[in-house]
Amino acid sequence: MATLTPAPDTARINCRVRADIKRQAEDAAELLGQSITDFTESALAEKAQAVFERQERILLSERDFARFVALLDNPQPPTPQLAAAMRDYEQQKARNPGGNW
Repeated sequence: MATLTPAPDTARINCRVRADIKRQAEDAAELLGQSITDFTESALAEKAQAVFERQERILLSERDFARFVALLDNPQPPTPQLAAAMRDYEQQKARNPGGNW
């Protein structure tokens, strides 16, 4: 009997799921003409991509976007704390010109 060797760029995931979820995934895979492995792999990839996209994007309402743009166009003057922080930063940068700025 021949043994199938997985491709070198594959990895194994072992997890337990509820029986009804497993049946549902198997049925969906069958409807798509996929193996459960192929279905699971594509479902995991799609979910991971959706998570990354959600984390990388900032969604604003039209009102909030308009306020954001207005603040960029007309910024508030720096607070005394911000001015002090910038002075400290410039002093540290002058003391260590090769630093990671």
